[in-house]
Amino acid sequence: MGRSRYGIQSGIGKMEKGTLYEKYGTEVKAGRALFNEDEPGDTMYIIQKGRIKITKRIGNIEKILMVLQKGDFFGEMAIVNQAPRTATATAVDNCQVLCFNRQGFLSMISKNSNIAMNIIEKLCLRLQKADNAIRDLTKRDMKSLVISVLNDLSNAHQGAGRAQSLLYKDTLKSIAEQSGATVKEVEVEIQQLISAGFLNTDGYNLEITHPEELEQFAGFFNKTS
Repeated sequence: MGRSRYGIQSGIGKMEKGTLYEKYGTEVKAGRALFNEDEPGDTMYIIQKGRIKITKRIGNIEKILMVLQKGDFFGEMAIVNQAPRTATATAVDNCQVLCFNRQGFLSMISKNSNIAMNIIEKLCLRLQKADNAIRDLTKRDMKSLVISVLNDLSNAHQGAGRAQSLLYKDTLKSIAEQSGATVKEVEVEIQQLISAGFLNTDGYNLEITHPEELEQFAGFFNKTS
């Protein structure tokens, strides 16, 4: 594959000495942090050689969010809103990176639309992945809420261990109002619980057939989610 006059293959990838790297490039030794979480930042980076790991501290644990390699970029939010860094970036290998402040980045993409389009495509992919992750999290949270509300309703009745009957449509509406989801989305979760044998319905009443087991299932779900 050929090189552009900026020495970047496929938009962001391959370095050509004496062009962008000469102006914006720097070497980073393995183990060195380019920036740390919560630090102020005004620079984004494009990897030309080596790998960079992005980590975030959760409590006392350092969690690896991703490992980036040649052609990937990171730290871009710093030149968009100048917010503090949300994670730490550390060189895994001896790396070569391009470093851009806002002015330098705008100058670079204004001279090569291929680079700009490649960055936009990568950002769109990241947003899509983030959106999918949020959707998955929302589903897990909604399932937890459905079970929690059902358990609350179950505990409000006397005689635990016996089948307990609720108004089907009213229960769906109540859960939907609390979760911000649609009634249809809540009904999907209810149907899954019916299939699992925790609930039963005739279309008018919703019967909690095994309230004690539903309570145990809620504990299991919270641990695994």
